[in-house]
Amino acid sequence: MAKKKKVVIVDEELTPTVLKTIKEKKGSVIWLIFIFAIFVAAVIYLPDISVYLEDYLNPTTSVPNTPSGIDDGNDTDEDEGEEVVKYDLTAELQITDGDIVLSNFAIANNQLTFSITNNGSEMLDFGELNYFLELYNSNVMLVQRIMVSDTTVASGATTNVTYDLTNANISSLSFEQITEDGYPAHTVTPDENGNATLTCVKDYETVNYLLTNNEVYAIEDIFRVNATDENYSTLYSSYQALSTTYNTIGGITSTVSVENNVLTFRTDINLSTVSEGTFNNIIYYPRNTDAKVMNFELEANGYTCN
Repeated sequence: MAKKKKVVIVDEELTPTVLKTIKEKKGSVIWLIFIFAIFVAAVIYLPDISVYLEDYLNPTTSVPNTPSGIDDGNDTDEDEGEEVVKYDLTAELQITDGDIVLSNFAIANNQLTFSITNNGSEMLDFGELNYFLELYNSNVMLVQRIMVSDTTVASGATTNVTYDLTNANISSLSFEQITEDGYPAHTVTPDENGNATLTCVKDYETVNYLLTNNEVYAIEDIFRVNATDENYSTLYSSYQALSTTYNTIGGITSTVSVENNVLTFRTDINLSTVSEGTFNNIIYYPRNTDAKVMNFELEANGYTCN
């Protein structure tokens, strides 16, 4: 006969009775957390994963996006100055620029001669076109710049021109149109009152450009010829005729004098009163023209300026 267990009744308030305790394994909890973390990460990074898979399955070539202001090493020619085209100086040389054709180049007696042909329908006035010849030696060093400014060529016509050379050893040249914006800066040191003088000299002539704030307001044009000069008589007559003509122009005063066997032909130009275009002379510039313009252009016309 089986032995019965004794039941003890406790006379107390009801309390929970634990029938069985099940111990939860720590490994199972960690595994659940890990799976949950993977699920959350997948939801968050799903767009990036999709892009990655798309690129992997369908690869394409992409162009890197360079932020503005960063040099990627692939600048176009627009960011760089245009290279000057140089031509070897030969008897067969022919330069074409639009309707302008230069040909028949030759050097003799320290002078450069060539022909200018106008293939256009209108007259060419080089005084308004700012064309320059730049002459180089065999080492490709610039030895002289010539401004082609004293020539007009009718439509369909050809004109021969001659320019003096400071160095006849010329191997190549260029033919360029240079605007005033492209001229190099030239500042003349002013005195304590802010005034300065740019002086340009050629042969018998000395031109003084009176400046304020580096801009011209008056011009002094002076020729001096010794009485022993072989051209004295011819120049004396020419200067007298020019002086008479210049004195008819408002704002210009011109004189011819002889002192100590030196002939002096002086013309003073007040740019405040002279009308622009009434004085046709290579040394003339309108009021407020910057010193860099006179300096660059007169040196390209054979003057030495300082």
